[in-house]
Amino acid sequence: MPPGKNECYLSIIVPSYNEERRMPRCLEKLAEYLERKQFTSEVLIVSDGSTDRTTDIVRAASQMDPTIRLIEFSENKGKGFAVRAGMLEARGKYRLFMDTDCAVPVEFIDKMLERLVAGYEVAIGSRALEESVIVKRQSLPRHVAALGFTKLQNAVLKLPFADTQCGFKMFSAQAAEHLFPLTKLNCAYFDAELLYMAYKFNYEVAEVPVKWTHDEETRLPIGPRRSADLLIKLLQIPSIHRRKNWQNRTGALSANNSQIQLTLKR
Repeated sequence: MPPGKNECYLSIIVPSYNEERRMPRCLEKLAEYLERKQFTSEVLIVSDGSTDRTTDIVRAASQMDPTIRLIEFSENKGKGFAVRAGMLEARGKYRLFMDTDCAVPVEFIDKMLERLVAGYEVAIGSRALEESVIVKRQSLPRHVAALGFTKLQNAVLKLPFADTQCGFKMFSAQAAEHLFPLTKLNCAYFDAELLYMAYKFNYEVAEVPVKWTHDEETRLPIGPRRSADLLIKLLQIPSIHRRKNWQNRTGALSANNSQIQLTLKR
């Protein structure tokens, strides 16, 4: 039986869009990792409007293993939307989201758990720390764009983090249930907004060195139009989340959660 609300120790959320090629390996890696653990767990695959065989693959896997849960949307809403949906459907005491490509090996979940068990409320994988190991780097244009984005983001949002875009982050249940309903951005750069709020709410955030391998199949586009769009979104974040409009840590869920419930296909 799947773990109950009060029984699940770890939830792993994997946002996916047309990942039929990489999904089997992702599920295999997660199964191998979780089989070695004594704690209860669940894996939530959020198919964000996939039009290939992604949902069929996950559905078949869930029939073999009831701890695998499929959340399916009929339209592509964006990575931020998919991660939010998974985090708010999760049951775990600790909740991690990761990418289907397993760019950070699943074994690094242990490092994230160590930080949260030690008292941190948020742990973020960072490729920019001295102890991090980069097996295969992004192309030079992508690397330069990523550095530029980080500098711009930290200047606009006044964030102290060396790497906000690594798709490997863990939250306590309390932090997830407070922060994610407040997020507005649905795009792939939702991390900046999420960490902006975590920082402003004084959550304890641990930056964790990781091993990372770039996947050539990454779909995140770069270019002048994308850069302009990102700048607009970054500049909007502080005004969207002015303190007077924020809930406190025990605040109610926002309208975003209602939107998720309305568009979710069961």
